[in-house]
Amino acid sequence: MSYVFCTKEKLVTLESAMTDLMVKKHDIEGQLNLPQNRGKQPTNELQRWVRKVGEKDEKVTKLLDEYSKSCCVIGPCCLNCFSRYSISRRANNLLDEITQLKGEQSKVSFIEQQSPKPVSESYKIVGEKIGSNVDIAPSYLADERVGIIGICGMGGVGKTTLLKKINQSLLDDANRGFLKKINQLLSGDANMGFNHVLFIKASRIIQMEELRKQIAERLNLKSSASKEDIFNVLKISNFVLLLDNIWEEVDLIDLGIPHPYSDDNSTKQYKHKVIFTTRSEDVCAKMGAGELTIKVECLEPDEAWDLFIDNVNLAIIESDEKFKEIAWQVMEKCGGLPLALKVVRKAMSNKKSVQDWEFILNSIKNSGTEVVQGVQESLLPILKFSYDTLRKNIQECFLCASILRWSLSKDNLLELWMGLGLIGDFINLQQAYGKARHIFKNLEKSCLLYSSDDDYVSLHVVIYEMAVWIASNCGMNMNKWIVEEHWLNVEIGSSNAENWRFTNRVIINGNVELSPSLFHQCYDLLCLMIKSNSCFKNIPEGFFIQMPNLTYLNLHGTGIKKLPKDIKCLLKKLKKHVKAIGMRVVSKEVLQQLSCLPTAWLCLYNLDIISLSFHTLSCKNHGFLQLLKIESCPQLEQIVMNGRETHLNELEISNVEKLQNIIWTDLSPPEFFHVLKKLIIRGCTLDNLAWVLHLPCLSQLWIIDCAEIETLFYIEEEREIQQQEVSEHRPTFTALIDLYIANLPKLVSISNFALDFPRFSFLTVRQCPNVKKLPFKHGINNNQRKILIGCEREWWESLEWVDATIPSHILQDFRFQQD
Repeated sequence: MSYVFCTKEKLVTLESAMTDLMVKKHDIEGQLNLPQNRGKQPTNELQRWVRKVGEKDEKVTKLLDEYSKSCCVIGPCCLNCFSRYSISRRANNLLDEITQLKGEQSKVSFIEQQSPKPVSESYKIVGEKIGSNVDIAPSYLADERVGIIGICGMGGVGKTTLLKKINQSLLDDANRGFLKKINQLLSGDANMGFNHVLFIKASRIIQMEELRKQIAERLNLKSSASKEDIFNVLKISNFVLLLDNIWEEVDLIDLGIPHPYSDDNSTKQYKHKVIFTTRSEDVCAKMGAGELTIKVECLEPDEAWDLFIDNVNLAIIESDEKFKEIAWQVMEKCGGLPLALKVVRKAMSNKKSVQDWEFILNSIKNSGTEVVQGVQESLLPILKFSYDTLRKNIQECFLCASILRWSLSKDNLLELWMGLGLIGDFINLQQAYGKARHIFKNLEKSCLLYSSDDDYVSLHVVIYEMAVWIASNCGMNMNKWIVEEHWLNVEIGSSNAENWRFTNRVIINGNVELSPSLFHQCYDLLCLMIKSNSCFKNIPEGFFIQMPNLTYLNLHGTGIKKLPKDIKCLLKKLKKHVKAIGMRVVSKEVLQQLSCLPTAWLCLYNLDIISLSFHTLSCKNHGFLQLLKIESCPQLEQIVMNGRETHLNELEISNVEKLQNIIWTDLSPPEFFHVLKKLIIRGCTLDNLAWVLHLPCLSQLWIIDCAEIETLFYIEEEREIQQQEVSEHRPTFTALIDLYIANLPKLVSISNFALDFPRFSFLTVRQCPNVKKLPFKHGINNNQRKILIGCEREWWESLEWVDATIPSHILQDFRFQQD
């Protein structure tokens, strides 16, 4: 009865409690806004408390307003009684929640700020000579008479570093001084701004098809684009081609590059520039650089010393004159070569005794060599010292990573190490990845490997040469590792069989026709990789009997459809050691067995199922699913996300026409998919994908051929205010780089509220005629990088903008035409 007759008193008590709580909230906000605290980020716990108080205040205000409107009006008594009862009950519940918040009040504390990320060593410029070269490059680029510029010097001297610095200066909006300097030199020429800055990596053996593929990708063309396609884009553009590490003359016309000297540069409407690096002055002359060659020299002793002691424990060096004497002798052995200085310095950085330092100096002296300007072979033994300091298994890991450097993702490399048994035994894949990442981190610290922003493995070209030299027993056995990479069809015949008999590892990448006799009696073979080779279609009977010690087999991307029965002579050995399985499942019977298998990579194809539960797709105790593809399952209506958190990196759902619901049972999407990087949804009838908004690691999202969807990311109206409050503290799409949407005929809006895209770089919109607005926030203009949008020109011109300044921050690519 008190709920009916004491409603007002209960609301007075509630309002008083809320007032007390708001006073405490204002006090905390006052402390957060103190001058000494500006720029600091409150702890997540404190942010949550402040947000919850605001939510409760809003609910109390709404409840008081409801009481004033519904309980004090003339009407049937029963209605008033029911309304009073309902309001009193809610008031009691709110009072309990407010009391709990009072007890949870957090102290004012802040998240510990991480130190600023250091400048990447790839971009560090050391030495007066190299620094002056950075100043020379802009003047060359600005000179209308200059079309081709060469950068020459021995391996490891800093040519690529200089080229990266030029590339970074041209692209980085935060460092506009470089372009400003060019424009000043041009006396106001408004056409100097480059439409395309193309950084392309070459190799010792020039493969024009691969170079064209890289250029096409940088231009957002199909990877199979012809030289004519490339030429047609670049001939009407201002471009700079940065070509790194060429060993011979490159035919620019055959690449599709309009030759900078094909016409009189002073009368050209467009600016065409080419900058390349090479070890050969002869190549500079053949390429037409002539006197316009920047020669990169080794460092002077004082400059070399400054680089050598960078990041070394100075306290150790200064503690004893003996340390400084040894360090100076080691530095002199490096001959002023930046790469040698950096690698040897890293190897010494954790040594703390004079004996350790003397051992290092003696090891280098005993190699009988020192770095000599222009003599590449003199560098390898010096660099090998850093390899010698590694443990045996890490040495093998390094050699694998180095020799397989082409297009190798970090995850693929870690899996290779696992397969070769280089990381030791492990219980499950999660533990294995942890051990493998630790090894990779050690190699990064040694300056032998590093991973790029897109998680592909990279290394210096001289480090690669050192790895090949070491893998061949320092040049004594060139057949210990056989590595072949070809993108045009070539044939390796039986005449090479004798060389293959005593090899440990065979790695073939690309279209190569292999004679069966090559693998005859390969008793020492441990690793066989034949990848991206459509020519390799059949494995003859008896093939695996010839290689009884084979430990690692990879036939990814070949034309193989069936394995011979004699492969069982190897799997019976590994049966007890299988830790991960990748498979394509086409029957319900196999699907039912997955929960007992350590499935890591899985494709479900054409299964006759109505519902799919996630927790049945892999054994919980021995592995975790990393990649899942669901293709052409015509009856599938729902996917149930249940079980514990996943370690899925990539999820693709394609041509599942009846799929309408994704059901979440145990965990929220950010917890369930806490490491998901790539999501592709194609050919489904899902009508809302709001669940993907806060996936913390999602970097690539493709949504294609979803005929019914009207709004991709829709938040219900009553949650919009709450969502906006949350987004201030946790931006949506924190990691998204690439969004691709295509053939969504009913799509009207990408989102019903503005989105944050702190790392966003690429948006592609095709055949979405009803989308008239993009959900960018006003602050997107403050991003350091510009966004590239690929779309139809007609669609772009029909867009409506809330902020008229946003289009100026976007680059357009109109090569997509309406079908």
